[in-house]
Amino acid sequence: MISVFVGKPLNWQTGLQRSATPVMKQINQLMSFTNVLLSPILIFVVIAIITLCYKNRGNTVISRINKNLPLEIIWTIIPIMILSCICSPSFKALKYQMSQKRLPFITVKVTAHQWYWNYEYHLTDSRFNYNSNILKPHQRIKFKKTNLNLYPELLATDYELVVPSRRVVRILVTSGDVIHGFAVPTFGLKIDAIPGKINDAWIKVAAPGIYYGQCSEFCGKDHSFMPIAVRVVSQEKFNNWLKLARNNLDNAFRIMRYGS
Repeated sequence: MISVFVGKPLNWQTGLQRSATPVMKQINQLMSFTNVLLSPILIFVVIAIITLCYKNRGNTVISRINKNLPLEIIWTIIPIMILSCICSPSFKALKYQMSQKRLPFITVKVTAHQWYWNYEYHLTDSRFNYNSNILKPHQRIKFKKTNLNLYPELLATDYELVVPSRRVVRILVTSGDVIHGFAVPTFGLKIDAIPGKINDAWIKVAAPGIYYGQCSEFCGKDHSFMPIAVRVVSQEKFNNWLKLARNNLDNAFRIMRYGS
């Protein structure tokens, strides 16, 4: 079986998932910078609280300070400086995420439904689409997805969204019924699917693999069973899959699939 990177949450994971796109890389860097900046503040506040509580234990005389101009200036200027330091890289990351990339390699329209996704590929000469549903236990043998490391419970789907690696893919997101959320953490992608509106996003995945996400907006009783699976392959494999998928989707996935 070929080794494949799987982008999914890990047991007892406390941080963000590993970045697979330039956008997620910037988000990870922003989080690391913010933690480094705010950790000393947290330590200082905790020490100050413990010290004040220890020094004033048993003291029934309450100190009242009505006015202290230098102190007020200090605790106004310092937060402004901290927020300014966070603001600049935040806007930089947001601008990069929202910027429209010219001439994407391919455009995929994602339409959310209760409770599955429809993927429509916009090609130069034609269009084709298919639905993606959660993979149920009795379907694992049929789709040859018995490996739980590659195809986790509640995250695997019968048909994944297939995109090429190292290529800009434009994603148009909308909904056919209620509000949903198209979110793949390893991509740094979280975009609302709203009926009657098309939201625009883009991804450029660095390495082949299978990446998982979920609907991020409560959309009804089966909201928890509406996963997103994205299979990223080389451009050559993607081109071959695209040719086959137009006519025979099952055969296209069977030929492309990594192992069992």
